[in-house]
Amino acid sequence: MNNCTIFVSSSDAYADIWKLFFDLFKMYWPEYNGKIVLNTQALDYSCDGLDIECTKVGYHSGFGRTFRAGLDCVKTDNVLLMMIDYIFMGNVNHQKMEEYYDAFSAFGLDSLCLEYQNYQNVSRTVHPELLYVSPPAPHVMFSYQIAFWKKQILNEMALPHESPWMSEWFGSLRAEKMKIKLACLSKGTLWPIPYDLRGCLHQGKWLKESVIFLKSINYHIDYNKRGYYGGEYNSWKYRIMAKKMIWETGLRGSYWDLLFR
Repeated sequence: MNNCTIFVSSSDAYADIWKLFFDLFKMYWPEYNGKIVLNTQALDYSCDGLDIECTKVGYHSGFGRTFRAGLDCVKTDNVLLMMIDYIFMGNVNHQKMEEYYDAFSAFGLDSLCLEYQNYQNVSRTVHPELLYVSPPAPHVMFSYQIAFWKKQILNEMALPHESPWMSEWFGSLRAEKMKIKLACLSKGTLWPIPYDLRGCLHQGKWLKESVIFLKSINYHIDYNKRGYYGGEYNSWKYRIMAKKMIWETGLRGSYWDLLFR
């Protein structure tokens, strides 16, 4: 994957799971020998057999500033975006990763999402396993799922004041106005990187499915340090909180950004 760096979005608050992430990386993607940029604030991390560069961007106010500062440290034009809590849960198909990256480059895409979501407007590409995604595609034009990105376009998806959730919400609207060239895997295509779309953590606590997986492969970790998530994504409290966050984030600048794009 020439001219492409793996960018792992993280912060020092997740230092306790860096070992888990990269242990599974080595286990499930042994063919990878390229550069990995791990976004950190002050801490450093290394792993035998992996070329990891820690950004050490300092302490910024908010996710968006930290994310952008880390992305600025990437020297290539393209990135494979991963979040630190998207742990590998099976063998990576290295051949397919190379094939999809070649398609990403050849098609001149801004992003290639390496899984399928329920996109509303899709059309076929010349590749039998890839679909173009066209606006309107409300609230799915941008997400932090594992994907190839042009670094310059990815930088536009998270404004400095936005949290991860809010940058997905407003980033999707920005991506529609920008008319980004997005593609994804077609429905039923096996993902080249097996992982859980929800990640292994929610609100800093372990999700049940990831705990079950890690125990099934006899990976030992102290779950009590973070605890277990017992809430529900779709509770009425969650929906009210989300609407409040959207309104507050919009007034801090996201609405005005959309207005002038």
